[in-house]
Amino acid sequence: MLGLLSWLGVNDTQLPSTQEHILVEAVRDGLIILKTKHLAAVIEVTGRDISRMTDDARIGLLTQYQRFLDTLRFPYQIIVGRKQQSLEEFWGFVDRQAQAWKRRGNSIYADWLLGFAEFMRQVTSAVNPQVHQYLVVLPYDPIPPTERARRKLALTPERLQAAAEELGKRCDTVIRGLARLGLPARRLGDEELVAVLHRVYWPHIPDTAVPPLARLSMMVYQRE
Repeated sequence: MLGLLSWLGVNDTQLPSTQEHILVEAVRDGLIILKTKHLAAVIEVTGRDISRMTDDARIGLLTQYQRFLDTLRFPYQIIVGRKQQSLEEFWGFVDRQAQAWKRRGNSIYADWLLGFAEFMRQVTSAVNPQVHQYLVVLPYDPIPPTERARRKLALTPERLQAAAEELGKRCDTVIRGLARLGLPARRLGDEELVAVLHRVYWPHIPDTAVPPLARLSMMVYQRE
């Protein structure tokens, strides 16, 4: 690569860092802070399988959902993505079943079950199983329009604190509204936000391949 750059007459030391193309400046206190000083909080929502509902129930739920969205008086963005499927709960269930079979004196079946579970662990670690992830992003601009027009992007501690409080209230509003529709939701923390952003910028790298701290160092500048 260095030889190619030299042949093209490009000084590799003058090339911008890959991190300069990433819009994120920092992730802290449950907030995504962009280089433009815009902020965002992210809520993960547990989906429901409406295909198993009756027509009336499905129409009723969708109508309530639309009415809830109409009540929101702040911007939001709904994103459907993918994340690695967590199978730890299933592995725990298999282990408990195997131990139960051993207590009943059926060690052969228990050993077969544990062997099958180990085989599935190896398969899933190689194929990186994915499930849908439903996210609600709540953006917020803490910079007054007049200052943004003059490109004075000063995100003071006071503005950051006020923005965090306002986004906290908006998150509570969305979470409570979705709960009334039977859609459990929760706000993502720092490590979960980093994982989501990592999947956006590096979708080909499995979550398990890069630890959270390494993800953060790949995404944002480490300022002292």
